[in-house]
Amino acid sequence: MFRRRGRRQDAEDQELEVDFHLESDIESIATLVLSFLQRPDDESTRMALSSELEVLDDQTASADSYSNFKAAWVKLAMPGSSVIGATSDYSPGEDVPSPEFATQVALVKAAKNAVRNATTETLGALQKASDDLADVHRRAGEREPQ
Repeated sequence: MFRRRGRRQDAEDQELEVDFHLESDIESIATLVLSFLQRPDDESTRMALSSELEVLDDQTASADSYSNFKAAWVKLAMPGSSVIGATSDYSPGEDVPSPEFATQVALVKAAKNAVRNATTETLGALQKASDDLADVHRRAGEREPQ
């Protein structure tokens, strides 16, 4: 009943690359957060995390541009895909479980706050967000068949 319309392969690859990059960017941020939490006063670690957060913002902006284009093109208020970071209606990001997504969002928000102003409060929030994401991953791993 529903099927994909034919598209040029290179255009499709470009759209999917953003989707794949989004997950990769979040994984990179989670890794950099661990380093930042160990050495919050290290400027190079803070700059690396800040840079990766900017990359994620760029990916999200690309998704927003696609959503706005798609909404205007079909003259609807909502695009076909509601996945954050999606650049097509067929985003593989739709497979991310909502608890994981919620903890990823919390991690990114906490990381942005801590990079801007590394206080005891912002670092504590970042540590909690990092621990929460690790817990979600641990629980997901326990449910997977061995």
